[in-house]
Amino acid sequence: MNEMGFLTWWTVPEVSAPYAELTQLASRVGLPNDCVPKPPSARHAWEKASNVGGQRGLKLEPPVALADQIFMQYGAPPAIRLLTRRVSDSAPVLRRHLVREASIPTSGDHWKQVSLQTVAVLEFDCQQQRADSSYLYDQEGWTNGNVQTVVAQIEDKYRHLLHHADGNDVREGVRKLLEQLHRVGLRGTGGVYFVPCQAGAEPQLQALRTFIRSLSIWQVGKLRPACNIVRLSGEEAENLKEEIIESATDEFKRRLADLSDKIDPLLQGAVSGRLADRIAEGATNDLLLIQAAVRAYQHSLHDELTQIGDMLNMAEAAVSRALGVVV
Repeated sequence: MNEMGFLTWWTVPEVSAPYAELTQLASRVGLPNDCVPKPPSARHAWEKASNVGGQRGLKLEPPVALADQIFMQYGAPPAIRLLTRRVSDSAPVLRRHLVREASIPTSGDHWKQVSLQTVAVLEFDCQQQRADSSYLYDQEGWTNGNVQTVVAQIEDKYRHLLHHADGNDVREGVRKLLEQLHRVGLRGTGGVYFVPCQAGAEPQLQALRTFIRSLSIWQVGKLRPACNIVRLSGEEAENLKEEIIESATDEFKRRLADLSDKIDPLLQGAVSGRLADRIAEGATNDLLLIQAAVRAYQHSLHDELTQIGDMLNMAEAAVSRALGVVV
């Protein structure tokens, strides 16, 4: 059997990589420019920096004397977290509240089980491109200067993110390249992807491997970047063929279903004008990508993927009708 394609799995840990140096690295190894992280706007850098602790919030240590008092009274230590509340996401001023959450689970008083108070306000002026912050006194005394420390860290992170890509930025570029190469995740393998054999795939995968491995000079922490590429051919390819077909079929069915959902408001007459134009344009682009991916898999796997034939025909007809509606 001829070469069928490639398997790849990769790890991009947390990094702090200067954008200019990432661009130089990508140019040197041959990674497509549109897959290289670009410096963010000041607004986006601030939004990322001001997301303190994610959904679970950031754990804070309460004043020792107050913690000891609570333990003596309730037999358990308090739990203090700092949560981010998005108050305004619209220009000209973005606003976030840092909310202190104090919890005494063993208290019989509902108001003491969970106590919330805004302790800091973060703002970003989109017109002036300026970040600012202010503080509110914690009336119950759960915070003890640590909120100011957190805000200072946010401000430092904001300035840093203006010039440095983090791991998420790099991972988005990696995912974009693999999507362009029509990757499909193999079911039950935990992050192993198949890339069909197609023009330019192998050199781009080799460039990706070199790019990822070169990130080690900017890694943060002990986890090292890694990327593995395995060429599938002969008996090994034949053994995996059915599994790849099943994974590809699931992937294309999902994408075709998403496409159907996207154009349904247009076909139902629920949208019009510029919004209708954007939906039609996006649906056309999605269909072209799906068609290209299906052709790549049919060629690589020597299989017609008949299980998605009807769905693909229906999607093509629906997009044609949608374009007619827009015209």
